[in-house]
Amino acid sequence: MIDPTLSVAITATRMMFSAYTGYQKGKLANSDQGLREEVRRRVESVKNQLYPLYKKAHRNKLRELRSEIQEVMDICDEFADSAKYSISHTPNSKHDAAVQLKKKSLKLLVEHDFNTLEKLVNCEKNISTMVVVGDISSEVNLIIKQMSEIRTMLIDGKNYFTQRNMIIDGYVKK
Repeated sequence: MIDPTLSVAITATRMMFSAYTGYQKGKLANSDQGLREEVRRRVESVKNQLYPLYKKAHRNKLRELRSEIQEVMDICDEFADSAKYSISHTPNSKHDAAVQLKKKSLKLLVEHDFNTLEKLVNCEKNISTMVVVGDISSEVNLIIKQMSEIRTMLIDGKNYFTQRNMIIDGYVKK
C-alpha cells in the first residue's frame, strides 16, 4: 500500500514538472492560474479540516478554542483571496516578465511554487495528526497550542506565496 504522503508528493512533483514545461514555453499565465487554483484548493482543504473541530468547540462552549480556530480559518480565507488575485489576475496580464525570465529565475520560480505547496501539505498533515479525542475539553490547552502553530505555518505560507510576484518581476535572484 502506498503511503498517502508519498502519493501527494508524487502528484505535486508531476504538477510542478508540467508547470515547468508551461513556464518554459512562455505560458506563464496558464501555469500561474493552475498554481493559484491548487493553492486555493489546498487552503480550502485546511479550512474544511478545521470546521468539525470548530463545531465541537462551539457545542462545548470553549470560546478560547473556538476563537483560535476562527482566526486560523480567517487566515485561510485571506490566503485563498491572495491566491485568487495573484499576478495573472491583473487586468493587463500579458506576462511580459515571462519573456524576460532567465533559466535561473525560472528554476527559482518553480522551486518557490513547489515550496508553497509543500508548506500547505505540511499544514494539512499537522491538522490531521492533531490530538483530538471525543472530549476536547480535556485537551483544550494542547489544541490551542497546536492551532497557534498552524496559524503561524499558514501566515508563513501566505507571506512566502506573495514573494512569488517578486520573482516574476525579477526582483529576487539567487
